[in-house]
This record gives sequence, structure tokens and C-alpha cells, in this order.
Amino acid sequence: MCLGGLVGSFLIVPLTERFGRKGALLISNVFSLTGAIFFGFSKMANSYQMVIIGRIFVGIQHALSITVVPMYLTEVSPTSLRGGIAVMHQAMLTVGILLAQILGLEQILGSDTLWPVLLAFYAVPSGIQLVIMPFLPESPRYLLINKQDEEASRTALKRLRGTSEIDGAMQEMRLEHENEMKEPKITIIALLKSRSLRPQLIIAVGVMMANQLSGINAIFAYVTSIYENAGVPEDTSAYATIGTGAVNCVVCLGSVLIIDRVGRRPLLIWPLLVMTITFALLTITQALTENLFCDCCPNGRFGSAGGDVCPPVNLMDLEPYINPYQWISYLSIAFIIIFIFAFAIGLGSMPGVFGGELFRQGARPAAMALQSIAHWTCNFIIGLVFPILQEAMGAYVFLIFMVFCGVSGLYFFFRLPETKNKTFDEIQTLFGVDQEEEEEGVGNTAFTKEEEGEGGTGVNHTQLESAL
Repeated sequence: MCLGGLVGSFLIVPLTERFGRKGALLISNVFSLTGAIFFGFSKMANSYQMVIIGRIFVGIQHALSITVVPMYLTEVSPTSLRGGIAVMHQAMLTVGILLAQILGLEQILGSDTLWPVLLAFYAVPSGIQLVIMPFLPESPRYLLINKQDEEASRTALKRLRGTSEIDGAMQEMRLEHENEMKEPKITIIALLKSRSLRPQLIIAVGVMMANQLSGINAIFAYVTSIYENAGVPEDTSAYATIGTGAVNCVVCLGSVLIIDRVGRRPLLIWPLLVMTITFALLTITQALTENLFCDCCPNGRFGSAGGDVCPPVNLMDLEPYINPYQWISYLSIAFIIIFIFAFAIGLGSMPGVFGGELFRQGARPAAMALQSIAHWTCNFIIGLVFPILQEAMGAYVFLIFMVFCGVSGLYFFFRLPETKNKTFDEIQTLFGVDQEEEEEGVGNTAFTKEEEGEGGTGVNHTQLESAL
């Protein structure tokens, strides 16, 4: 899936520029439907290769959706509601995750015979989007700035706002268009070389990396065993895990309502502080659990394991020994819920917001493509390294994530300005972007559409370089 995600990351710029935001989203459904077909017939064909191929196609679709959807939502939103509307994408993702957890129960679709149906369920939301998306308007900014079609942009904006009073929004887009006309098109390589856009890029990519490296995967890896140590029966621990997913979903939906009131900085920085403290406390409780709970009895509920020796127990009557350290597991559950609350309202909601609003129209697709590359690279690293670290360090693996959350919080505290209720041009001013410096930083790069169109003076590029 990570391979597909990386492939999809490099399709973001060409698809959004050539077919628009709406067209790119429609095309993305082709990949998810193809993946669903491979999933659905994999068991019938007795082919694990079909599952792998399906995951590659789904990875491509996921890379497009996690970038193009917030890009589209950012561009169609009024400035005062831009944050909440952009966060709706992540909120709906948490709804999808919760739905997948429920459908994955053995009693529903998680059985040995129905798992292909569970995996092929991708086709349902993709089919719905294919039906609905053609009736939605294209991004007015894309129509005006990229296609220079003011009439189509005005029509789309009237549909989105539900009013004919759109002169202020049109004027703001025209001003951005004028600034865009002074700059060459910004591609992935050009963006990486741009000194004036580097602070915005570091923040946008940094938020995405912090999202993936925050330890949320470690939390979900431990959550079932923590519930079992707390006395939750093994056959019902799956329901407790679903409850954890429900917390993630509800809190993320709540962030939609407050992000444009509270602002971006508080919702990112303070939750990171809470996550850092929670990891420290969770490390302590989990280390105590590993030392005080008996491994030779079910769930450690028959006694403590002080000195690696289990206390006496009547194995014939299976009379449970009341472990005096049981409360430690309850503390662990509380810390997990606090962590997920902080993650959902902060890092879990923010990547798409910053990727969309820290850049003008020309740089936005390239910036979000780099966000996607960072997402899938970190996802791959965590999937590869975390099991090894977990085996070697046990509960102390949380310390790695504690340090990362703390460092991320400090960086964003000193480097991230507040972007609430700011236009895209005003946000560039917050970063001190000087127009002449931006032209110099980006304009002399060899990967611009203007250079490709100049006869005799342009640089001949390969097809891959043009795509980049």
C-alpha cells in the first residue's frame, strides 16, 4: 500500500493541473474500484498476489484523496470557515475507520469466508462519489487562476456561496491571480529549491510527519493488551477497541466546530504537549504492568509476578487472585483515551489544513504532493521499524514518541504563525515572502511550464521531469 501511495503522490500535480481538482477526484475512484475488484475475487482465485495488487491500487487512490480532497475543500471555502471545512475530510476519515472496525467484527464481515467482502467494501464510497461528484462545482480558484475562465469561476462561486454577492471573493481571487501571473508555475523540484517558500514547506511536511510519527500506531498496537490486562475479557476487547475508535471519531468531528474559533496554533501545540506528558505517564504504567502482572495466567488476573514467581493459585478451582495492582491498567486506559483525544483534535485533524492554506494556488499541488510523499515514507518506516523496537524495548518504545512529540511541539511553537481568517496572500506576508525573492528562488529553476513553452531558449526536459 505504501508503494501505491508513493506512486499516487507523483500523480497529484499532473492530475490536478490537467483535469482540475474535481477531475482528479473522479479519476481517483477508478483506482479504488480496481483495487476493490482485486480484493473481492482474491479468495475465489486463491491468490494472495491479487490482495497485494489491490493494496497498490488502493494506495494510489488514498494518496490522491488525502491531498486533493483537502485541496478542493480549502479552495472552495470562505476564509472564515476554511479550517473547519478542510478538517471535515479528516473527520470523515475517522468515521470510515470506525465503520471499518465495526464491519471487521467476526460476527459481521471479519470471518474467514467474508473477509474479501470487507476489503471490497472500498467500492461503496467510491461508487457514491462517482455518482455525486459530477454535480459539484469545480474549484473557483482553479477556474480563474489556472484556466483564466472568470465567468465559469463566478458561476461556481455563486453555487457554492448560495448568493450573488460574491464581488469581495472574486476580488480576492483576482489579486491572488495577479500575484500568480508574476511567478512561474511551481513544481515539486522547484518548490524544494525555493528559499522563500521553505518555511511553509517545512511546516506543512513537518505536520504530516508528526502525524505519522506521533505514536498513534503504537497506541493502537498496545490498546487490546492493555484492555485485557485491565480485566476486559478477550472476546469483548474488540468492542473496547471500537470504543477507542469512537472517541477518535467524535473528537475529530468536534474539531470541525472549533478550529476557526480557537485557531490553528492552540489546536496543534497544546495537544502535542498533552501527548508528550501522556507518553511519559503511559511508559511508567506499562513498565509497571510488565513487571507486576503474571504472564503465565490469563491476562495477569490471577496475581502479580514479583520476582518472576507467580503467587499460589488454586488451578483446579481457578479461584482468581485479586491483583492489588489492577488499578495500573485502568490508569493506562485513561491515558490512552486522553492521548487519542489530544491526537484527534490536533495532529489528527491538521495536515490537510496546513497543506492547503500555507501556499498560493501555483505552489499548492506541489506542496501537497510532498506532504503525501512524507506521509507514505513515514508510514513505511513505522511499519518496518516499530515491531522491531517494540520487541526490543517493550513499553519503553513510548519514550521515542514522547521525544518526537515534544520536539515537534517546540518547533511549531516558535515557527508557526496563526493563519485563522487570513487570505492566502496575507498568509504569505506572515512568512515574509518577498515577491522578488520568490521569483528569484523559483524562476531560475529548470522545471517550469514557461521554460518548456519558450522556443529555443527553454530547457529540454524528460517526461518524468515535466511531471515533477
